[in-house]
Order: sequence, then structure tokens, then C-alpha cells
Amino acid sequence: MNKSAFTAAVLAAGAGAASAQTGVSLFGLVDAYVESARIAGQPTVNRVSSGGSAASRWGLRGGEDLGGGLSAHFVIENGFAPDTGAALQGGRLFGRQAWVGLASATAGEIRLGRQYAPIHYSMQGSDIDAFSAFSPVFAMYLSNGEQSRQDNQVSWWTPKLAGFSGAVSVAAGENAAVAPGPTTGWIPATGTARRSLGALLRWQSGNLDASAAFHRGGQALAAGEAEQQAFNLGAIWRAGSVQVGGNYWLHRNELPSAATARTQGFALGVRVPVAGALSLVAQVAQVRDNGHAYATGAVKAEGRTNHLNVGASYALSRRTELYLRHARVQDRSGGYNGRANAALLGALGANSALPPDGSARTLGVGLRHSF
Repeated sequence: MNKSAFTAAVLAAGAGAASAQTGVSLFGLVDAYVESARIAGQPTVNRVSSGGSAASRWGLRGGEDLGGGLSAHFVIENGFAPDTGAALQGGRLFGRQAWVGLASATAGEIRLGRQYAPIHYSMQGSDIDAFSAFSPVFAMYLSNGEQSRQDNQVSWWTPKLAGFSGAVSVAAGENAAVAPGPTTGWIPATGTARRSLGALLRWQSGNLDASAAFHRGGQALAAGEAEQQAFNLGAIWRAGSVQVGGNYWLHRNELPSAATARTQGFALGVRVPVAGALSLVAQVAQVRDNGHAYATGAVKAEGRTNHLNVGASYALSRRTELYLRHARVQDRSGGYNGRANAALLGALGANSALPPDGSARTLGVGLRHSF
């Protein structure tokens, strides 16, 4: 083969590969803010933090049209903290998501890999502040992180039919070691992970976006098996630029001792434009327990925790936003069933504990840029 013929053959092969590839795109956002925070009985802390409006991340997504109504897709996504440059999710390279899927226009999509549990989409979709660090819905979500991202998950996502769509998932525990800690307050003792199951049903019609979701997971422990269950009902109603959202949430922890600890909560919120690119946000929420410590089942006083989140957002452009938030949490008798840090996981961090009958507050001003 002469040089010109060889060059033509290489170019033709490259063109064929490019035509089959529908594209790979880089995406992400960077979010940092300055805050002044205080927990009752402790000094005020002034600091630069990350992820006030949304968690910072970068990732790649892409796909290929396989013909006949089939397509392949993937997402790999890394989380990081711009205040320090550190990787999040325990330092994983792609700790937020890492999955590959095969989709059919008529049969839905199968995804394999590290993914969000289906209940994530119900809770985030009903949160008027979209899982900002100051949101009480985000605090409820983080208080049982097993309903967040899961390794080794297989999920099926249905096509949309008459406004309805849904998903089911199973995640193999693969005997992974688990232990209680500052961010794993739902785990009673050292053990191994059990299989997790999840389901989501969503209805979108006109101005209303409503969903219901279920999650079940647990651990195998020396004393027996523990099983956690989570339920969520949520909806957002949109009228022009005005949004009203509501969320009801329930956690159960069935323990080897036969005790069942339960926590339930609700949140209501509104987002209202007031002048051009400026909008106001307000949320109230309350969490109550049934008088049993969540991880142990020990008897305690029935608790209640109240949340308030208010602030403003100003869109400098379609991709850049300034925001101001003030959040306050007030507790009575440990309303998260003795999980002292659960109420503060989002706004004040994993190592921040809310004392029973205590309070915490934070004021933050930040900048979010998407790409």
C-alpha cells in the first residue's frame, strides 16, 4: 500500500469511529462560600467552606448510538472541596458516580456501577433549595447516608408513560466492612453490609412534579441483623418562576435487640423572584423521634428538632450565581434519635455535634459557577 492510500485508510477508520460516537462532555461546578457558624456552648467559627449552594464536582458523560433504538451511556464524576483542593467521598477518584448503562427507547435503561439510590431523586426533587448545605431536607437525607450513593448497584429506569416514570435498584453488599462513625450514625456496630433495595415512582404533569420512594438496607452484626428502611413523599409545584415544595420523610432502624427506632420529618419551602435576577428562598422543617436511640434502640425522651433556612440568590448569568443563606437548628431531647451530628451534617460538617436541647446557626455568602 502506498503512503497516500495508507493515510486515506487511517482517516476513513477514524471517521467511522467518530461517527458512531455521540460525544463525550466535561461538566461540573465550583462552589465556595465564607461563613460564620456557631454551635451552642462553643465559640463562633469563621471560615471558608465549600459546597454551600451545591457540592463542587467535575465529571465526564457520554454515549454512543448503537442503532435500533439502543444506546450506551456512562457517567464518571469526582467530588472535591475548592477551599482545600481535597478529594471528597473518602478520596475516591470518582466518588460521586461511576456507572455505565444500556438504554432502549421502549424498555428503559439498565445501569451498572456506583450510583445514587432511587430515593435520592425523590428527596432532591422535592427540596426547594436543591440540596444546598443549609437545607433541612439535605440534613434529613444525610442522616442515613446509605440512601445516598451505593457501590455495586444495578438499576433499571423505566421509560416515561403518561407522565409516570420510575426506577428500581439492588446493590450487593459483597460483605464489605462497615462501622459506626461521625457520618455513619445509622450503623449500630462493626459488621458487614447487606444487600440494599430501592424504588422510585415519579409523576410529572403540568406545574406539578411529585414522587414517592423507598429504600431498604442493613448490616450483618455479631448480635444479629440490623435493617434500615427509609420512605419519602415529595412534590414541587411551579407557577411561572414561583416554586413551592414539600417533603415528608420516615426512617426506621430494626435492631437485633428487637427494638425499632423511628425518625420522621417534614419540610416546606418557597422560592420567589423579587426583582430581575434576584430570588428569595425560605424553608421550615421539623424532625421527631419515637423515644429510642437510632443506633442502639435505648429508651430516651421523645425528641424534636426544628430547622429554618432563609436566604437570597442572585443570578449573574445562566451559569454563575451569588447566594446568601442563614440556617438555624433548635433541638429538644435529641430529635434525630441520639444521632447528635445528623442535623448539622450539611451546614456545619460531619464532626459537628448538636447538643441535646441546644442550637446551632450559620450565615454564609458564596459563589457558584457551573461549566
